[in-house]
Amino acid sequence: MYHVPNDLQIPDLLKNNVSVFDYHMQQSSGKLMTVLNRNVISFLLEGSKEIYYGKEYDHTNQDQFMMISAGNCIMTEKTSINNNYRSVLLFFNYTAVSNFIKKNNILVSKSDNNPFLVLTYDEYIRSFVQSLLKTETISDLLLPNFMENKLHEFLYYMVSKIGPAFLHPFLANHSDEKEQFHELIEKNSLKKLSIEELAFLNNMSLSTFKRTFTRIYHMPPGKWFLKKRLQFATDLLLKEGKRPSEIYEELGFESLSSFTQAFKTEYKVTPRQFKA
Repeated sequence: MYHVPNDLQIPDLLKNNVSVFDYHMQQSSGKLMTVLNRNVISFLLEGSKEIYYGKEYDHTNQDQFMMISAGNCIMTEKTSINNNYRSVLLFFNYTAVSNFIKKNNILVSKSDNNPFLVLTYDEYIRSFVQSLLKTETISDLLLPNFMENKLHEFLYYMVSKIGPAFLHPFLANHSDEKEQFHELIEKNSLKKLSIEELAFLNNMSLSTFKRTFTRIYHMPPGKWFLKKRLQFATDLLLKEGKRPSEIYEELGFESLSSFTQAFKTEYKVTPRQFKA
């Protein structure tokens, strides 16, 4: 068991198939672009976590835990009212999952490829997490594959509870590249993510992302996202009856005047005139 200080990152490369970290933090983080070289189960004990991964977004509180497949994601970790954040992180690689499947003769069908799952604690899972917290005195040098067997215990329970399909994203991602890119953009079109953050989620450099985006959508990403936000603004103004001053921040504009100018450029009238 490792205790990770706030100013250190969890090591990218781990020698064992499975490793455990007791992660503590006393200050909330902003959006962190995170490269996960391994799958991880984040057993949240205190605070809350938000995640953007591909086209998906979700958040957890201390009544929930999260299973995240390897890849690029953006996370925000927030402390509790006591200024504490703590999660037990169980990292595992492809080999550990493959060994579990072979050992138990499990047939894994293709799932919808969600890159992560958010699940609610039950009595067994809470007991399992407590058992992980007690493993710091146990070494794989004394008990070979001890931590991998602990992971298998957890996976076997989850298979019995929700079926084996959830294992698929932790083996490989078979989504079509163009389809995956399109889904990520459409799902995040109204989220407050920068072009740089979207490029990161696609595992692309900024220049490659812009070229790919323009090839698929036939316009630069900045222009496309602006049009999407302004289209959404028309729904908020007409269908929900909101005032321009109520929505400009929600749409990602820095000020009411910048929103008004962009809206007028696109629709030839101000938001107030459009609503009238």
